Amino acid sequence: LLCTDCVQHIIVTTENLQKVAVWVLQQIEDLGFKFKKGNTQVSLISQDKMHILGFNGAEGLAINTTKTNIFSSTWHDQAQIKVIYGMPTANLVWVLGHELAHVLVSQHQYRFTTQEKEEGFCQLVALLISERSANPLMPRIIQKELKNRDPIYGEELREAYRQYQKVGFQKYFQTFL
Repeated sequence: LLCTDCVQHIIVTTENLQKVAVWVLQQIEDLGFKFKKGNTQVSLISQDKMHILGFNGAEGLAINTTKTNIFSSTWHDQAQIKVIYGMPTANLVWVLGHELAHVLVSQHQYRFTTQEKEEGFCQLVALLISERSANPLMPRIIQKELKNRDPIYGEELREAYRQYQKVGFQKYFQTFL
């Protein structure tokens, strides 16, 4: 069941999804990232379909497609982001921030020592975007994510956030270039 505030802010149309996606992309650019537009599609998906895809419990999914030439040079070609239908806007901001960060990683071929570190980076991007939101539910989402006990999405977020607070975003980010 959703609380009364959540019901007032759920995303059930592609039009509303696109409005939130445009806002999140602007925040990514305001953070100093260059997001290559035009080759990323964002769409709503049911929880059942997400389960069928093998991602039971996931709220979002980024599917990046790359191409390789005859010289084994690889580049980002396109991306699809799937997000769960009926999600409150505050959740959607976090999820889109996280998934678009995965697309950013693919577009620029950022390298991380582990997949867990990439997840921490994507969680940090989602946090920094979410902190810019005036949505009244956002403080709940931020606290939920910062307290998440998951060793990847929770602990790696906290570690990335500690590094960010210690050295600033630019220095933190430079470690992945």
